[in-house]
Amino acid sequence: MEQGGGSSSIQIQRKSSIETEPRTLNIHQIHFAREAALLVLNNMSSEEAINIFTEGLESVGSGDMQKGGHVMLDSDDENDFGADEKTLIRDVATAPF
Repeated sequence: MEQGGGSSSIQIQRKSSIETEPRTLNIHQIHFAREAALLVLNNMSSEEAINIFTEGLESVGSGDMQKGGHVMLDSDDENDFGADEKTLIRDVATAPF
């Protein structure tokens, strides 16, 4: 410890929160992934495409998969769209990668 009138300087090592985030795709990788997804959609059956796109995914319990690939939202979901609009259909080709 320093004594006297001087002030001690403690340096704090700080990291930007962006440095702790996982890396994302660059624009070329995004375009390549979209082209690959469209190739799968155009050349395979719907069931084969869904199997490819969902391989390795695990359920998080926020919704139940219904026949035809539709997701049924839970009634206590933050984004409650009402009784008429419980089925959420997502376009695989425009999903973020």
